Amino acid sequence: MIMTADLHNPFKRDTDLANLHPMVRTAIHNVIDELAKAKIPLRPFEAFRSPRRQAQLYAQGRTLPGKIVTYAKAWQSYHQYGLAVDFVFFVDGSWTWDEPKKGMWDQFHTIGQTYGLMPLNFETPHLQLAGTSSNALYHGRYPKGGDESWITNLAQAIESWKGTPEAPPLPIDEQKMPVS
Repeated sequence: MIMTADLHNPFKRDTDLANLHPMVRTAIHNVIDELAKAKIPLRPFEAFRSPRRQAQLYAQGRTLPGKIVTYAKAWQSYHQYGLAVDFVFFVDGSWTWDEPKKGMWDQFHTIGQTYGLMPLNFETPHLQLAGTSSNALYHGRYPKGGDESWITNLAQAIESWKGTPEAPPLPIDEQKMPVS
């Protein structure tokens, strides 16, 4: 069964790693294993993010009350493409952005880089696929090797988007393309 992001509630935080591109999914599983070995209590807090949720988060602190939490509008974040995950510390049954022990964020970033993910210097909990750009993604230059779960999830997000800017091109299922 193909798991897709919750289209009935596009504002919900999504932690389902099945909605990520397979390269990112594998890397994140490796990061999780390494964090456990290093006894760093970071867990995925948000993976795929709908463009509607991204627009809502962008509006926070600008047109909605609250603190500014992102600088990326809809389709400007790797989250909308299933290529990023935010991690947060999970300590004593609660989420916290406070580092339990100095140096854990740095270790987290180093582990992520080992598996082809890059941190952002302005967003500590974030890891994203290295080697592309939000501009390339927006123009449909997606990483190769997408599986049915990722393609279906991204296509549903694209097809359901009615906001500004317009949605990026649909991903192509490489395995269903005719061989020339």
